[in-house]
Amino acid sequence: MAAAFGEAALADAVLVGGTAVELHTGSYRPTDIDLVGHTREGYAARLDDLEFVREGRHWLIALTNGETLAVEVPGDRLGDFAVEPPRTIELSPGRIDVISLNDLMMDRLLQATGGEPVTMDEAVRLAVAAYERIDWDGLAARAASAGQEATLAGAALPSILTAVRRTALKHLRR
Repeated sequence: MAAAFGEAALADAVLVGGTAVELHTGSYRPTDIDLVGHTREGYAARLDDLEFVREGRHWLIALTNGETLAVEVPGDRLGDFAVEPPRTIELSPGRIDVISLNDLMMDRLLQATGGEPVTMDEAVRLAVAAYERIDWDGLAARAASAGQEATLAGAALPSILTAVRRTALKHLRR
């Protein structure tokens, strides 16, 4: 569904958010599909043809099992701290680009700088599920670089990374 939506509506669509976590770890149950990308001209008509219906910030589609799937486009590009190329997953038919694991971890860390327990929990959950595959040294360098910026998130990022990694290790040692 993400690939079909991306093809119909977005140029350079990249899957992010909970569905990306699910693809990288197999341990998350997303509530919607989040994609970033630039909207294509005439995208609303193409989504209408695919039976998506706009409701607020989501595009909804009814599935044959009676469920409704929501797609959100939270931005037109990956954030400034996304430095790795997305991973392409070939489907039959189509393909979808997915944010890299390290960029996804950086995104979760940035969200956790807001101080909300839910976002910190999500960062820890991703860290636990993919601990051995995450480039912790690379993330530390990126966090240190961000820490030199004059933003609250940048200043908080190194300590958030340390807290998430420490908490993840505690969970893994249990």
